[in-house]
Amino acid sequence: MVRILAIALFLSPVLLARANVVPAKPEIVMLAEAKGKVVRNSEGSIIELKDGKLLIIYQEFTLGKGDSDFFPGRLVSMTSRDGGRTWGGHRVLVTPTKEDINVFSPSLIRLPSGDILFCFMRYHTFDKAINRYPPASAYAWISKDEGKSFQPLATLWKEKPITLTSHTLKRLSTGRLLIPVNRDPSKKGEPDRWEAGIYYSDDHGKTWKEGETWVTAAKRGAMEPHVEELRDKKLLMVMRTQLGSVYKSISADGGVTWSKSESLGVEAPESCPELARIPKTGDLVLIWNAARYDPKWRSHFGKRTPLSAAISKDDGRTWSKPRHIEDDPGWAYSNPGLTFTSKGTAIVNYWACLYQKNGFMSNYPIHLKAAIFEVHWLYGDGNSSSK
Repeated sequence: MVRILAIALFLSPVLLARANVVPAKPEIVMLAEAKGKVVRNSEGSIIELKDGKLLIIYQEFTLGKGDSDFFPGRLVSMTSRDGGRTWGGHRVLVTPTKEDINVFSPSLIRLPSGDILFCFMRYHTFDKAINRYPPASAYAWISKDEGKSFQPLATLWKEKPITLTSHTLKRLSTGRLLIPVNRDPSKKGEPDRWEAGIYYSDDHGKTWKEGETWVTAAKRGAMEPHVEELRDKKLLMVMRTQLGSVYKSISADGGVTWSKSESLGVEAPESCPELARIPKTGDLVLIWNAARYDPKWRSHFGKRTPLSAAISKDDGRTWSKPRHIEDDPGWAYSNPGLTFTSKGTAIVNYWACLYQKNGFMSNYPIHLKAAIFEVHWLYGDGNSSSK
């Protein structure tokens, strides 16, 4: 009898949760390996389709000069029929024009109409740059056929020193859509100093407005913001910084204005944090590099490993002990995007590359990976009830 129960617990995540057994570690999948002419696959956004399949749109690069952020790149898609474990149907969705360096930062969200909204940006050539980075333009496209095709819907901005981070589109309880953004107001010859803000839409993505407040921080600034709505309808923004922790800001007016940035109280190197709300419990989850802040490390003030998760049951005031998704010290894991499915699983897509002996991350190859787990894994003890 004991043996039968042990087998049942192994096979059933539901029984695991009910039995108060610590669930297994996430299942790690190589979603899109960089090989052949493709030297980098990274920054993706995943959405569940009406038939239960998963759709991902991500960045695919070929070899170029300098930083691989500015290699020739396009946006491609694949689908999965088995919850993210295998992927196929590779398609090219967006290619650069002759005025572009590449296409970057996809974000997907389902609208109340059932249509899928898709936002992304184009990095233009350096010819019009006002600082060390090329200007960008951002767009919203829409799909009425479950991602089989997309049509242009709106332009968020044109040729500005403003950029997007992938998988950041959110819809508030009011119906407002918002997407966090970064801008760099520095001039040529000055160090970059990033500020975080948002663009928002109150007509399902047809038109967009820029928020009134830009959030700053010391050193390199407030970078790669992610936003989530709190239980009291305020908004919490989390940001990458060079200051030893993830930073935060609060908005009480739907993202139009924001408070001064301050530490979230979570130690981190300079790397991108992901913030989301768990549908079943309403608790927040933070995906980030729960690593030691080290100003002497050769890049990004510390290593981007492990990739970890923590939950907050009090809207970000306190956080649980981090649970590690991947923790190989020889690898960097970055730019996570978290998606919850109707089956109760969570899937995190993120890119991974090897560390070099000199302490820098490899410019390429960069691979796109995914971690799949039951939501109760986040709680550590199988208990997914919110307090």
